[in-house]
Amino acid sequence: MEVLCAHCGGSDDRDGLEALPGGFGFTCQVCGEATILAPRDPAPRAAAPAPESGVTCPKCGHHQDDAEACHRCGLLFALAASGQVVLSDPLAGRPEAEGLRARWADLAGRLDDEAGHRAFIELCAAANALEFAGQCYRRLTPPGGEEDERVADYRQRVIKAAMARVGLLEQRALGRQSRLRGLFILTLAALIVLGFAIGYYLLTRHQARWQLNG
Repeated sequence: MEVLCAHCGGSDDRDGLEALPGGFGFTCQVCGEATILAPRDPAPRAAAPAPESGVTCPKCGHHQDDAEACHRCGLLFALAASGQVVLSDPLAGRPEAEGLRARWADLAGRLDDEAGHRAFIELCAAANALEFAGQCYRRLTPPGGEEDERVADYRQRVIKAAMARVGLLEQRALGRQSRLRGLFILTLAALIVLGFAIGYYLLTRHQARWQLNG
């Protein structure tokens, strides 16, 4: 096989090609340079990692194998996919949104700042934004990761604050119902007294007319 050097143009007769760095070719007997005639195939690309099995909750980011409902926040995935559940920002359109987000951005990386996290949860409770607080703490745990004990403790505080708020609202509702019930009873009593007064007035008037006619 006659080959032609790509460097000096010299020709040579070869029985075959030799293995060279980068492929197969020959070394010129005249100039000593290597000419590659058959480059090696490029290294095969690494296979893309197989997608992680399971499902990640679109609401709280929890990763699990069960594709029916989230084990952390209870979201039904079928409802979320159908659009019946709106996964909206709990602070959307609220005037205190910027302040709460800035407070969380400053606090998120300091899990040991217990006083700071307690104050943040109390601030969210006062602003009726405990859903935002719960969302912040849930997102600190990556999908499929193990939840930090401090994060779990802060989430429990958010849940307790939410339960306390529900209890307070129930007490207020009961108080309003009690006041309405009392007002109803007073109104009814006033109507009864008024009825007796009108009846007594009509009765005495009738008696007076009877006496005059008699």
